[in-house]
Amino acid sequence: MRPEDPARIGGYPVLARIGAGGMGQVYLGVTGGARHIALKVIRDDFENPQALARFRREVATVERVRSRFAAAMVGAGLDAPPYWLATEYVPGPTLRQAVAMHGPLPPDTCLRLLSALAWGLLEIHRQGVQHRDLKPGNVILAPDGPRLIDFGIARGEDQTQITRTGAWNGTPGYVAPEVVREQSPVPASDVFSLAGTIAYAATGRPPFGGGRIEAIIHRTLSGDIDLDGADPRVAELVEACARKEPDERMPLERLAELAAAAGALAEDPAYRRLTGAPPALPLTVEQAAAAGLVPPDRARTPGLLGGRRRAAALAAGAGVVAVVLAGALAARYAFDGGGGGGPSATRSGGPAAAKTGGTPGTGAPAGSSPGAGGSTRSPGAGATGTGGPPDNVLVKQPTNDFGSLAWTKANSNCLPAIRPEDAGLATQMQTSAPRVPYTGKNVELGVRFKFAGPAHYYLAVQMRPPAGMGGNMITGVVNSRPRPYPGGDGWLYVHYPADFRWSGAGGEAFDLAKGDWTAIWLHVKPNGDAYYMGCDGFTVK
Repeated sequence: MRPEDPARIGGYPVLARIGAGGMGQVYLGVTGGARHIALKVIRDDFENPQALARFRREVATVERVRSRFAAAMVGAGLDAPPYWLATEYVPGPTLRQAVAMHGPLPPDTCLRLLSALAWGLLEIHRQGVQHRDLKPGNVILAPDGPRLIDFGIARGEDQTQITRTGAWNGTPGYVAPEVVREQSPVPASDVFSLAGTIAYAATGRPPFGGGRIEAIIHRTLSGDIDLDGADPRVAELVEACARKEPDERMPLERLAELAAAAGALAEDPAYRRLTGAPPALPLTVEQAAAAGLVPPDRARTPGLLGGRRRAAALAAGAGVVAVVLAGALAARYAFDGGGGGGPSATRSGGPAAAKTGGTPGTGAPAGSSPGAGGSTRSPGAGATGTGGPPDNVLVKQPTNDFGSLAWTKANSNCLPAIRPEDAGLATQMQTSAPRVPYTGKNVELGVRFKFAGPAHYYLAVQMRPPAGMGGNMITGVVNSRPRPYPGGDGWLYVHYPADFRWSGAGGEAFDLAKGDWTAIWLHVKPNGDAYYMGCDGFTVK
């Protein structure tokens, strides 16, 4: 957290930043009963009437929805700025995060998830509410089953639609054809979005491809949903939900029953591996301060639990850092639908990032340096002479998927999904890159492992400029020298283009120019072989 962040919101102590968006900030808070909550707060200077109306409608919708498949409302403040909404905090990654990190889900897991989400939609539909923005970033994979989040454009049967004339609300690739054509969402529109969500889970690819929004919409209206490689059982049900006409789509009751034959999702071994154990988050301001999440001066105020538990909180503070799952916290509450907090924030944001001086929830450097808060800086020299691998690396994953891997602002993610060399270590990986359109001439990129990274471990970065920037004969793809990871929970940094202008880079490091840039982190073995570990990116405007 930053000094200007509030100490309390609506009477609830604030313990960390867990997400950010164009409208404001999301914080981790705690109730008097030691229950963690997510506090969404609108910026004081935000005066967009339509956005404020959307926020008020979200509060009204969340309040009316009572479902085990939705995060429950705890409270709200709408009388005066800053406006806020508190919901229960749900541990676990979003579906988008899980697939980006681990690849497509197994067929039986997809079927079980399909059944659970169908029941969830059915419950909220029976309460007179349409979600209207179902997508992988708006599904949290909690240990006991999925939760639907972000009801910002959801609409009850008695609520007025906010959409402007000639515009529609939703996410390209998941929004139903009738919404695009006629701006008339119906309950079956959520079924179409469910089809796209499960197609993504099964393939790791956007259901109607990537690229320009116009192209995605054209494929949504006239093309087939992408199910190439999906299990036939999954593909059959998804296709029945993705039909162009709403009345031809499979009813949710029938869909839930057919998919339920695969069994309970919470007992699925692959699902349990994705969700993991719930994080042990700080319960007091003292714990949060000891973990580096809250400005130290705030710890002088008596904590929420007080008394005998206060000393225990301080003693446990150092341990809290090791268990705060920052990557799973940050993106799921992003406001503006780029993935529900898309992976862009998860890779770098959340509580742990605050300790290093980065901008939690956004991944953007604090000032000019994500590590200004005392993190360990990487050495300026390459691996040569350090007993590490040679400077010239050989990437060992020249597959078609790896060759086309790219970060785009439209997806706020790197696609297609690539399985990392070490999936277990990759779940601890955080990266930092600008999360807002960048205008500088030099950019700093960082990486760390949340829980004490491996010793004698070397990383390199492959930078990819916007597609076609150098013309057909020049790719602009360049590699950095391998750098030793500093160990502990310190950050390793590289700078583009300075660290990519050397004889073994493999090409010319272009100056930063307009477009989407991709940064691929590689684990470099002692012999110089380099293997994919993670991907990030940023937009230059």
